[in-house]
Amino acid sequence: MFKNFDKVFKFTFKNQVAPKGYRNLTIITCILLLVAPVAIFLLVNYVNKEKKEPLKPCNADKVYVVNDAAPDADYSILNMMNVDGYTAIFYKKTDSVETALKEIEDNGETKSLILQFQVTEDGIGSRVILPKDSDIEEDDAKNLDKFIDQNGSFVAILASGIDMQDITAVAMKTGHDIYKVSGYESGTSIYEDEAELNDQMNSEIKPIFAMVLTFLTAMVLYFIIIYYGNGITQNIVLEKSSRLMDTMLISVKPEAMIFGKMLAVLAAAFLQFFSWIISLVIGIVIAVKTMGVMYPDSDFKAITFIEGFKDMGLFRPVNILIAILALIFGIIFYASISAICGAISGTKEEAASNQSIFVIALLVSFYVVMFGAFKTTDVSYAMYLIPFTGSMVLPAGICAGTIPTYIGAISLAIMIVATVLLVILAGKLYTMMALYKGNKVNLRKAFKMLMNK
Repeated sequence: MFKNFDKVFKFTFKNQVAPKGYRNLTIITCILLLVAPVAIFLLVNYVNKEKKEPLKPCNADKVYVVNDAAPDADYSILNMMNVDGYTAIFYKKTDSVETALKEIEDNGETKSLILQFQVTEDGIGSRVILPKDSDIEEDDAKNLDKFIDQNGSFVAILASGIDMQDITAVAMKTGHDIYKVSGYESGTSIYEDEAELNDQMNSEIKPIFAMVLTFLTAMVLYFIIIYYGNGITQNIVLEKSSRLMDTMLISVKPEAMIFGKMLAVLAAAFLQFFSWIISLVIGIVIAVKTMGVMYPDSDFKAITFIEGFKDMGLFRPVNILIAILALIFGIIFYASISAICGAISGTKEEAASNQSIFVIALLVSFYVVMFGAFKTTDVSYAMYLIPFTGSMVLPAGICAGTIPTYIGAISLAIMIVATVLLVILAGKLYTMMALYKGNKVNLRKAFKMLMNK
């Protein structure tokens, strides 16, 4: 049945990978995927580090407070917020900014700032005013503004003039902790047990990761199938329009020709696609190692999650193998449908029309996955066992550990059998249509002719 398949494969594959654009795109994308994870990890860690950087002192010994809404408020209570650099500031109430500026100038104060509150119907605003000839830098004045912003709720209560007999209670920090029974008995909280805390965090991230992985897999497969499916149809029709098949069918079985051309086109796609996947994986590994060397104390959650893959049962070797095969045969399955469209087409125009069969099947399956997979955290097993949707959800589901390995194996077996049957069907339709000279044939008419043959 597949005699001389290798000759068809080699010839078509060579034509697919020979163009310079194919090679350049593959190599440049590989380089970008190697570098991108390192750059992203370092950038995110830098941003997080900047956000977590402790508040710097404002270097002010005295702060004049102007607030008509609460003239009697005791602003020295801000020293009780226990923020380094803001525990020994003398807060002095004054009538206006002008009065404060004059007093600072008369006293020759160089370590003073002015804090003005403005109470409106929309809320409370604050302004920090830096006097002339002050030894305090602009960045230091900004630090006082950040301090007020970080304690916004408490400052708003204080500045609004609300009568609170024991406002110090508002400034008190509330202690909190979480214990498991075993931790309660030993006096170790979840927050103190780093491994337990990481497990808790990973369990929260895992469902989101599985959902995102499913979405990305479905999107990537969709675009690969759309792009290369059309190429397969056109390649098959090419021989018909040029009458090459009349000669080829003498030495090559139709199933071998169909499968050879289809697999050659897809092999070029797989070479490109898996080169990118390998580059991305290597890039992520380099990024994790780089972060470990440069920032050993980093609490970047993505790294903690990646390092916990083994404990969470993600990306086990056997599951990765099933996922790779599922990716390959999932694409071949849809390519077989595209090959059928090419087999019943005599011209490029007919191929474009018949291609709608393939596109509709792909679109329906894609939207079933999009709407069905994301309504619940667990995808229905039926979606894995049907080849149309299984090709899109199986690679992500098996890698993320959301389905048992045996379900993944069964789904893969169904997909392989369905693909082989479609290839055989495409070969039979190709043979039947070889000498057909009648009117345009659609899929329904082709099946009817095949059944009556």
